[in-house]
Amino acid sequence: MKKKNWLFLVGVSLIIIVITACSPQVKTDPLQPQSLKTNVDLDQEIHTISRENTNDLKRKDQTVEQAVEQDEETSAPKIYRTTGNLNLRQEASLDSQILATIPEGESVEYISSVGDWDHISYGGETGYASNQYLQEVVQTSNGTVSENVDKVPILMYHAIDEYIGKGIKELYVTPDNFKQQMTYLKSSGFTPITFEDIEHLDKVSKPILVTLDDGYQNNMNAYQILQDLNSADFHAKAVIFMIGKKIDTKTGLSSAQLKEMSDSGVISIQSHTETHPELPDTQHYEAELGEIKDKLEGITGKEINAIAYPAGKYDDRVIEETRKYYNYAVTTNPGMASLSTPYELNRIRVSYSTTLEEFQNLLGEGTVQ
Repeated sequence: MKKKNWLFLVGVSLIIIVITACSPQVKTDPLQPQSLKTNVDLDQEIHTISRENTNDLKRKDQTVEQAVEQDEETSAPKIYRTTGNLNLRQEASLDSQILATIPEGESVEYISSVGDWDHISYGGETGYASNQYLQEVVQTSNGTVSENVDKVPILMYHAIDEYIGKGIKELYVTPDNFKQQMTYLKSSGFTPITFEDIEHLDKVSKPILVTLDDGYQNNMNAYQILQDLNSADFHAKAVIFMIGKKIDTKTGLSSAQLKEMSDSGVISIQSHTETHPELPDTQHYEAELGEIKDKLEGITGKEINAIAYPAGKYDDRVIEETRKYYNYAVTTNPGMASLSTPYELNRIRVSYSTTLEEFQNLLGEGTVQ
């Protein structure tokens, strides 16, 4: 090749190299797609995604609102029924102003609870009433209404006899007064029950337990009165909590009497321990709780499933031991018994000085609280 031609080719090559080096280059990432979106494209996509997310949130909010509205429509308020003539008060206190007196059997709407008081609505008024005299009404799936029985009155007696100056007078109730009180239960539609009946309370109208502590010989007076009041529409019943060491003594019921009363179906015999100790202080739980249960079952031939704590004394340990032998335990704490606490059942004390009007009020039959 001639020298002149060679120099020409070299010059052209240099020009091409310079032009290539000066041209703008587009850098590409081999891991990314080669087609890139412009900023305008990205803005439009973000706006679209944002709009879709907003619509999703709106749809979710609407769904939540609809669920809440549906729940509010289907969630019926709790309705309670008064078990006696009941005062509706401005505040949860016996010292508070009475707004109205709600007659027995009226329905009220439950709002909330404050201790032993329920905040309720009745006749356009809202206020507070003692929850001892309110019973929940349940609407069943087939549209029928039933009482949700939890609170039950348990009457507490001791001696049924004339007081002649011996012993504690208030522990006595005269036979005449006891008969008036039992007659009142009959005329007012109460249904006496025993502890064996508790599991069937949903079928019982105005259940009540009549209990007598200690097992005095004079409890035969109560047995006779209840027998006399028995009729086709009133099955008189009561419970005697028997102290083991009093059986077959001068002042206590005999084994034969216990057997007779138990067989009659009028009296249910239950336990009041063997020696009547203060249970929190005893170390002899097997004898005081277990052996007396076996003794009474041997006399009556029936299961003994309840006990009365002597002097009403008990603690957590006593409850723990009691559970081993019994299904129920009664205290001397005043008020209606709540079946949700079967080992701490309150009772309503009836004393020598209790008038018939006071008796009615104790049962919630008069104006109470």
